[in-house]
Amino acid sequence: METEQPEGAILLRNTMAYDREHADEFEQAIRNAVLFAEKNAPQLMVQVFIDHEKSLCYSFQLYADSEAILRHWEVSDPHITEVMKYCVVKSMEVYGSPSESVRNGILQSVGSDKVTFTPGLVGYYHLG
Repeated sequence: METEQPEGAILLRNTMAYDREHADEFEQAIRNAVLFAEKNAPQLMVQVFIDHEKSLCYSFQLYADSEAILRHWEVSDPHITEVMKYCVVKSMEVYGSPSESVRNGILQSVGSDKVTFTPGLVGYYHLG
């Protein structure tokens, strides 16, 4: 039985390098994933930016807590898999204090050499 407690809001910044030959497919997979997330996943905010010159994509996602991240992984896996066909994660920055299971999941999927964790100090957000 899991006894972890959520640690508050968590912001992820994901930098991905994508395959120029499949840029259109990559961008469509991103659009589909964001549309799906907007309707079905627990993120409070998702913003994606593309640097075509450098073939880099930046994704920012805000979650209320670790449970929301676990729920996102559960419901969005097919869309995440589709996006990952066309890119590799260059780095991920995690702001906040995710649970041990979220921390381990990120480290396993991204690699410890590509992830940084920075605990929060103070802040707020207004959405809606």
